[in-house]
Amino acid sequence: MQKELIDKANEVIGLIEQNERAVEELEKCLNGEGGIYVGKAEFDYKKSNLELPKEVDFEPWEIRLMIHNKKQRIKALKAQFERM
Repeated sequence: MQKELIDKANEVIGLIEQNERAVEELEKCLNGEGGIYVGKAEFDYKKSNLELPKEVDFEPWEIRLMIHNKKQRIKALKAQFERM
């Protein structure tokens, strides 16, 4: 039981960190310091015939909505972690 609780807590912590990184990247996009690309991560496009990932254009309000949703998710995950 204790190992399962520790595993679940580690999973929740990982999700919190992942969502916090996503918020940072989305904020960079909002400030014009980055972009959102669609494609497979950790794939060697040089060795394949596949096209490189394409940048996806989002309007500022859409990025702010994504940031808001990620922050809500972080808040919910932190509450879940505290209940553990």
